[in-house]
Amino acid sequence: LHRDFLTSSWGYYSPTQVDVLTFVGTFGLFMTLFLLFIRYLPAIAISEVKGVTPQADPHYDEAATRALAEKQAADEAGEGGKV
Repeated sequence: LHRDFLTSSWGYYSPTQVDVLTFVGTFGLFMTLFLLFIRYLPAIAISEVKGVTPQADPHYDEAATRALAEKQAADEAGEGGKV
């Protein structure tokens, strides 16, 4: 009975190649799944991004926007003397 009952106290642990590759592989698997998660389920909803861009509006028309800008410019020029 020259050894302790616990096998872990018989000597020092030194990892094998399988142990090291399993450890590194868990990080690789995690990063792969994490990047896939970010790719297909982004933190910012695409609908919110599209909602703030005027081109996403189905009624968006550049001619109408240009006409509105010209009307506002004409109103500002005409009302410049009024207080």
